Amino acid sequence: MSSKLEDLLNSLEALAGQHPNEPEAVATIETAAKSLLFLQHIGRLEDFWNYSRIFGTEEAWPKPVRSFANRDEALAWVRIQPALPYETVIGIADSLYNIGRLPDGEWVFIRFPKLEELED
Repeated sequence: MSSKLEDLLNSLEALAGQHPNEPEAVATIETAAKSLLFLQHIGRLEDFWNYSRIFGTEEAWPKPVRSFANRDEALAWVRIQPALPYETVIGIADSLYNIGRLPDGEWVFIRFPKLEELED
């Protein structure tokens, strides 16, 4: 086990020990520890460390599969696609959008907030 992971698991154990009368808090902390061990088990722990390094930065934001100058161009492109993967992200002007489909079959674009909007 890497010392970085071991240190983090020790910190989680200490944190759980500070909340002995809060079973929900302890269960949450234990789940976090199990999640880290699972990532190590499936060989994705390094991916987690890389992601945690960029978390909260624009680098962690999803990357668009395609970018468009305006919504009409994006909608025209989306409508001719035979299928789009779940949670497809596109760019329109200077914003990112997640594409979804309403029950009536119409497409909807859900704008991702910009980091500066989240900081307000």
